[in-house]
Amino acid sequence: MKNLLKGAAVAAVVLVVLIVINVFCNMHDIHLDQTATGTVSAVCAMLFYHGLTRKK
Repeated sequence: MKNLLKGAAVAAVVLVVLIVINVFCNMHDIHLDQTATGTVSAVCAMLFYHGLTRKK
């Protein structure tokens, strides 16, 4: 159950950061590639989650 909550928190943080980046880029007329942005955000979320759930 604890890992599920950590996963939800990681997903929420990654989505908020992605929204902020997209808003900033849209305000400055920078167009991001959706495929690359989605892939990079998914990989970052997996690495962040793995770092949080790693056993010491």
